[in-house]
Order: sequence, then structure tokens, then C-alpha cells
Amino acid sequence: MKRAIILTLIFVTLFTLSVSGKELTTQEGTNTLIVSGKTLKVTLDTENGLVLGVTSYADNKTVEFYVYNESLGKDGFNVFDVEGTELLPTSFSYDKDEEGNVIVSFNYEQGSKSFIILNSPYYDFRVELNFNQKIEVALPFISYQNQTIGPDSSYYLTYDKFSGQKTLFAITSMQGTFKFQRYESETGRGILESFAGPMRLIHVGQALPEHYDAIVKDLQDFGGVTFFSWIYHGIVYFLFWLYQWSGNFGWALILFTIVTRFILYPLYHIQTKSMLMMRMLQPEVEKIKKKYKDPRKQQEAMMALYKEKGYNPASGCLPILLQLPVLILLYNAIRYFSEVMAYTPGFLIWKDLSVGNFVLNIPFIIITVVVGIFSSLLTAQDARSARSGVIMQVIFPILFATFPSGLLLYWTTQSVLQFFISWVVYKRHGIKGLTLRQMLGLQEKPVK
Repeated sequence: MKRAIILTLIFVTLFTLSVSGKELTTQEGTNTLIVSGKTLKVTLDTENGLVLGVTSYADNKTVEFYVYNESLGKDGFNVFDVEGTELLPTSFSYDKDEEGNVIVSFNYEQGSKSFIILNSPYYDFRVELNFNQKIEVALPFISYQNQTIGPDSSYYLTYDKFSGQKTLFAITSMQGTFKFQRYESETGRGILESFAGPMRLIHVGQALPEHYDAIVKDLQDFGGVTFFSWIYHGIVYFLFWLYQWSGNFGWALILFTIVTRFILYPLYHIQTKSMLMMRMLQPEVEKIKKKYKDPRKQQEAMMALYKEKGYNPASGCLPILLQLPVLILLYNAIRYFSEVMAYTPGFLIWKDLSVGNFVLNIPFIIITVVVGIFSSLLTAQDARSARSGVIMQVIFPILFATFPSGLLLYWTTQSVLQFFISWVVYKRHGIKGLTLRQMLGLQEKPVK
């Protein structure tokens, strides 16, 4: 009964704390309005009707990559008439629509301009223009060097690198034409679709699908997309495809882990074979340790044994080293979508896999620790190594306790899979592993 009450309290707490956190928030100051979301913060000048700054959030980094600077030339979506005179708004208002987008509207004597900050994970927003005369609009730029106009003047983009993060500001439209740092509309009307954030190709494709191919080609010319970018993109695209197919990032992560473990199975198989061979040789190794007290003679005798049995101690290390870069890629692929997870359907009791704390991650920690203990008992060569393995299996999940729940889901899934694979292989070879009492140095219970 007590256990049921404790479990109920844990799950209630999980549901209470697992808040999506994807809603856009607004903060009005003196002549400014700040619209903040999970991925993007846009600061607007409510007196002059322009963008003062854009900040992106990705990989636990806050990068303020665009700041309005009038001394460098007006570039905050300022509106000009045919004579080059800047038009200024007479009033402004803002509201939220049914989808949670924040709409900031500026009224002019000659028409109106609206910024629609989208409640989206793809670093995108829109600028809608509705004037009764020909206009030019000043476009934000983040680099003098890396900027270009797309085919048929259908878009304008500027690319640069901030705080080690490749960043893109791309603006497209199906009406009007683009010039360098300017957009021109003969009718005074137009919709500017904008991407402003870290250069993640999948996000660019979702925000600006009709211009994606041309934009990627420009980024390649700038050196923003390289050969290695496509290797990484292939991995993240596969994870994103699994999400689109399953409709849920939780199931996508589980499927992603299963597939990648299957692909990497040859490496794990070599590693497991090495561990099995070492396990089988352990009795003879113990005899050598008892026979020779001199460490040098022990080492010579063990090397002779390994040579006789055809065993290479380094054979188990090489697969681990080969797996490390792959695991780092997989880890970063999951981080790639950590912000997107906030906007997707929840998984089981987790409403948002992009956030995490100790309470939210308790189920993952418990499962990983329990699986880790049994894995150490199964694969350890002796009680001492089993105890060391158990300590590590307990420490690591706790160290990761504040990571996003999506990462813990991946870690837990791969831990369960690895234990299952090891259990099947060891059972096939008739190896049962140690018992908990053996690991703790206690006598076995007498058989009844």
C-alpha cells in the first residue's frame, strides 16, 4: 500500500512539473516590446515600428546575432516611400491568435505593417505589408561579406558565425523583388517569410520549403555547409523522418536507438566476444596470479596464455573507441531537436521531452540503474569488478539527471537493449554471471 502511494505521488508530481513551456510571452517596456519563445526572442521598437534585435536559443546557448544599429544603415524592416523618406507608424497594438502566434500591428497613414512571431520551433516569423503606394523595406543583415540574393530576386539571405554557432537570416517572398538589404513592392503589399536562427538545415527546410534547395547551395558557397555537414544532416534527417512517421518524438527516439544499435551491432559483437573470452580465461588467470607473486612473471605468464588461446586484450578496446564518435553524433542528433520536442505531442507521462530535472527523470534513472546493476553482475569477471561496475552504473544516470528527458529516454533505451543483447549472448554460452550475494561477498543461501 505504501509503495502504491509513493508511486502515485511521484507520477502526480511528474504530471505537475512537466509543463510544455512553448507559449510565447510578451514584455512591454518604454517604446519596446519583447516577444520570447522557446527558440527565439524578437525585440521590437514600438515607436518606430522596427526590429531592434533577434536572439536565438539552441544547445543551451543564447546568441544575440542581430542588433539594430542606425549608424550602419537602417535595417530593421524600416519602410520607405518612393522618395526615400522613412514612413513612421502612428499607433501599434499586439495580440495572440488561436495558434499562440503573437501579432504586432503598426498603423501608418499610408497603410499597415504587421510582425507575426510564430509559435514555432523553426526560428521563423512573418512580416505582412499592406500599403497603398510603392514602398521599399530595409532588410536586417548580419554580415557584409556573406549575403546574397536568390534566383529571380526571390529571397535575400545573410550568413555569419557567432559564438561558434553558424547563423542564418533569410527572408523570402512570393511578391515583390529583393535587392541587397532592400525589398521593393510596386503594389505596397507583400508577405516576407523570415528564418532567423542557427543554421540547421531541417529547420530551414521547414520554415522556407520553397527556397530550401537554392538557400543550401548559397550556404555551400559561403562554406557554411561542408561534406561533414551532410553526414551529420543524414543522421538528424533520419531521426526527423522517424518523428514524422511515428508522430511522436518519444517513439521516434526509441526506434532511432533500436536501428542505430542494429547498425552498430558488429562492433558490439566484437566487444562482447572479447569479454566472453576474458571471462572464460579468468580461472586460468587466477591460477597464474596465485602461482606467481612477482608482477613481471604474472604478466609474462598471462601474455603466454593469451597467445596460446589466440586472445588479444586490445580487441575489446578498439570497438569502444570506434563507437565513441558515432555515439557523440547520435547524442548531438538528439540535442538538435531538443527545442522542437517542446512543440510536439507528449510521450507517456512526459509532456515535453526537451526539458528535464531530477523529478521528471526519476523513472529513467531507476530503470537505468536497475538494468546497469544486472548488466554488471552478468558481465563482470569477479566480485570486485562487479562492484566497480555497479558504482559507475549508479553514478552516471544521476550525473545526467538534469539533462532533457529526451536524452535520458535515448540513454535508457540503449541501456536496456545492450543488457538484452548481452543476456542472450551470455546465455547461449552458458554463462549466468554473478549473484548479488556473490558481489557483496556473502555466502549463498542454502538450497532447500
